[in-house]
Amino acid sequence: TVLHRSTAPPQIVGRESEQAAIRQFLQTTVEKGRGGSMYISGNPGTGKTACLQTLIKQSLSSFPSVLVNCVPLTRPEQAYAAVLDALNIEYAGADSALAGLERIVFKGKGAFLVILDEVDSLLGSKQEVLYRLFELAAYPDSRLALVGIANALDLTDRFLPRLQARNCVPLLLNFNPYQVNDIVAILQSRLDSVAKDGTEPVIQKAALELCARKVAATSGDLRKALDVCRQAMEAAEAECKKRGANKENGPAVTATASPVPKVSIMHIAKVLTSLNGSPIAQKLNALNFQQKLVLCAHASLSGTTAGSKPVDSATPSKKSAAAGGIAVSKL
Repeated sequence: TVLHRSTAPPQIVGRESEQAAIRQFLQTTVEKGRGGSMYISGNPGTGKTACLQTLIKQSLSSFPSVLVNCVPLTRPEQAYAAVLDALNIEYAGADSALAGLERIVFKGKGAFLVILDEVDSLLGSKQEVLYRLFELAAYPDSRLALVGIANALDLTDRFLPRLQARNCVPLLLNFNPYQVNDIVAILQSRLDSVAKDGTEPVIQKAALELCARKVAATSGDLRKALDVCRQAMEAAEAECKKRGANKENGPAVTATASPVPKVSIMHIAKVLTSLNGSPIAQKLNALNFQQKLVLCAHASLSGTTAGSKPVDSATPSKKSAAAGGIAVSKL
């Protein structure tokens, strides 16, 4: 379970400068009952949210903190109600959500922290919602400490240029992709947290390094490294059980009696090959969500415009779409 994406890390390995910046922000804002804002950027899987949540738990002060995922919101204005719902604050309706948020920002009992994950989902035509949120955190008597998290490094400069004029520019912090040594150290830390004293490592050091090098060379996404190691461990465990069951002498080795399987370079290499797939699949996986939608629409329409016949399930267009995890039939 330590290699699952959803499992919280036992500790934050590395990211010393990023941890120091976040800790300083918390100490000067919400821990002192003051408002303020920070924008954290970085590629997916670089530990932005995990690092922030871990430092919040380690804080010596007690303060309310909520995490709002902005992706499900269909309109930017829904962010006000989403924050109030997360804080369990009652309000009359969606139209009064902003007024309710302003009331607790300026007349609340204490400071509170709001984390807007995937904050770029709130981008609209005029960005008034984002401007208002950062303004609320910038007032001298504000009790709102706001942290926005997204992938884009230049979100505030590109889409919110008037923050400077409104005197509400947030602190900027960027998480660079993980390097080889970082990925190895994080994976080893997770494995050590469940290892028993005197036991051999479950995954060979050379296998960990192979996984780290491949992931660091493509994206630096730690989540992919976790997936590779987990699948490699499952494959090694299946092989271990199969060898035990095929023994002619003695009883078959059960899951509880079998020795802990060791993951080798071969297991990691096989998983990497299966995940990366063909060059076409790699290109499809690199497309963003909107590009995949366009590709699906093209594949769907190509079957109706040519003789009004549906596209056969074995056509190359559907095969390509399926290789990228796209289900044309679900559009």
